[in-house]
Amino acid sequence: MSMNFLKDDCFDIANLNCFCIEFHFEGWRRGFHASQLIEYTLESNPDAKDNKDAPSQKLSLAFSTADVVVLGWRLDRLADYLHENKLAAVGILPKRYADLERNKPFVTSIKIEPVGKG
Repeated sequence: MSMNFLKDDCFDIANLNCFCIEFHFEGWRRGFHASQLIEYTLESNPDAKDNKDAPSQKLSLAFSTADVVVLGWRLDRLADYLHENKLAAVGILPKRYADLERNKPFVTSIKIEPVGKG
């Protein structure tokens, strides 16, 4: 998979079951085997309460080797693709693109914390 998907969208999906989920940010690319995913949670971003410019949603993914936190808007579709085992990649787009298509997910931040290092 190339990083061309980042040109228009902040995510990519697989046509069939996805065996690996990649995260693209800050010039890095890191992948986790889908079988390592223990759980995921989509919730309101608590930082958005006091800051109207902060991303409204937080998608947390717990893998066996690391915890991943994705912040953004309209992340429901990413959670749906996770549930369907079709989410292949997630990346960050510049904030200026956040409102170009208000029906698409938009990721502003990805943080990966290895288990046992936090």
